[in-house]
Amino acid sequence: MGRTKEQDAVVIGASIAGLCAARVLSDHYRQVIVFERDELPSAPAQRAAVPQGRHVHLLMARGAAEFDGLFPGLLDDMVAAGVPMLENRPDCIHFGAAGHVLGTDHTLRNEFTAYVPSRPHLEWQIRRRVEAIPNVQIRHVGVAEPCYSPAEERVTGVLLDANDVESAEDTAVPADLVVDATGRGTRLPVWLQQWGFERPPEETVDVGIGYASQQVRIPAGLIEEKVVVAGACREQPLGLGMLYYEDHTWTVTTFGIAKVEPPQRFTEMCALADDILPAHVSAALRAGTPVGDVAFHKYPVSRWRRYDKLSRFPTGIIPFGDAVVSFNPTFGQGMTMSSIQARNLRTVLECGDSDIATRLAKATAKTTYPVWTMTAIGDQVLHLAPGPKPWWYGPVGGLFDQFLGAAETDPVLAEWFLRRFSLLDSLYMVPSPTLVSRTVRHNMRLWWAQRAHAKAG
Repeated sequence: MGRTKEQDAVVIGASIAGLCAARVLSDHYRQVIVFERDELPSAPAQRAAVPQGRHVHLLMARGAAEFDGLFPGLLDDMVAAGVPMLENRPDCIHFGAAGHVLGTDHTLRNEFTAYVPSRPHLEWQIRRRVEAIPNVQIRHVGVAEPCYSPAEERVTGVLLDANDVESAEDTAVPADLVVDATGRGTRLPVWLQQWGFERPPEETVDVGIGYASQQVRIPAGLIEEKVVVAGACREQPLGLGMLYYEDHTWTVTTFGIAKVEPPQRFTEMCALADDILPAHVSAALRAGTPVGDVAFHKYPVSRWRRYDKLSRFPTGIIPFGDAVVSFNPTFGQGMTMSSIQARNLRTVLECGDSDIATRLAKATAKTTYPVWTMTAIGDQVLHLAPGPKPWWYGPVGGLFDQFLGAAETDPVLAEWFLRRFSLLDSLYMVPSPTLVSRTVRHNMRLWWAQRAHAKAG
C-alpha cells in the first residue's frame, strides 16, 4: 500500500543530510519532525556536534545544483550574503591532485560555476529554509532510540531522551517513517542486531588522516585565487587547502595521510605552503593574520555500510547521509553526496512503493559505488593507505597518475578532470578512448622532448 499525506515522519539529526531528508519528506508526509540534540544557532556559527565544520569544506558544482533544486533561490541568497561565486573562472582555482597541478585556461570551454560557502553558512541557509516549511518542526531534543515492534517487524516511532522532556508520557513519538541521519556515529547497526536482524556488511579504507585548521585574514588584492588545494601524494604525505569564505576570512587546513601528523602551528603551516604552493600564495598567507585558535580533527577510516546487501530489513526506518557512507574528507565529496542521496529519496518516494528502505539502499549504492571507488583508488594507490584491495586498483591508479601528469599542461584534460571531480556530467571518473589517446600522445610528446633535451645537453 502506498503512502498518504496522513502519515508522519521523524528525522534524527539536523545535519545537512537530515535537513535535506526533511525537505524531501515534507512533500510526502503530513508532518515531519527533526530532532536534534545539539543547540542550533540562529545565525551561521560553528556547532559542537559538527567538529569537522571548523575545517575546509568544498561544495562541488554538482552539490550546488542539487541543493538549489531542493531549495530554489539558495545559491542567489548565498551570493547576496557574500559567498564567493567563481563563474567560469578557473584562474580563481589552484588545484593540485596526487602531486600534479591542473593546468586550465583562463576560460573553460564548458560553463562551470563554483560556490564557496563555509560549512556553517551553508547549513544555516538550508536550516532556515527547512524551518519555514509549514509541516516541518525542528525540536531541540535528543532521541534515545527508535521504538520497534517485533510482531510487525517495523519501527513505529522514536523514544526521546528522558532528560529532554517534561514527563515520561512525552518520551514516545509515533511515526510511520524514521530517518537516521545521525552521521558516522550511527547506532543503527547495533539496533538492528538487538531487533534480530543482521548488521550491514562494511567496506572500509584505513585512510589515517589528521588535519589542523586555522582561520586567517589576508589583506585584499594579494591573490586572485579563491580555492587553493594541494593534495597529498606518496612523495609528499602532507597537503594543504585554503578557501576564501563569505566573512572575508580564509580557512587554511593542513592534513597528513597515512597517519602523518599535519603542521599544527601557523608558522609551520606557512612553511608547508612555501614547499607545495605557488610563491605568491604562500607569500599572501604569510602576510595574513591568524584569527582564533587552531582546530584539530582526526578521520581514521572511510566507511560504507552496505545496507543494499541485507536480505532482511525492518520497515519504517532508513539510514541517511554519513550514517550510510562517509568519505575521506580531503576529497570534498561528503556534502554533495548527501544532496544526491536526497535526490534518490525523492525518486523513491515519488514511486509510491511501500518498501522505501530497500529501494533507497539500492539507489544509494548505485550512486555511491563510482565515487567510493574513485576515492578508494586515490587512497590505496596514490596515498598508500594500507589494507587489501582489488587487483585492478593498482593499474587503474597508475593510469590515472599518467592522466593527471598530462593534465598539468593540457587544459582539455584538466577541464575534464575538474568537471568529473566536481561530479558533473557523470559520477564515473572514466575517460573516453579519445581522452585516453590524447593522454598517451601528450605524454609521449613530453617524453620525446625530454629525451631530445637530454641528448642535446
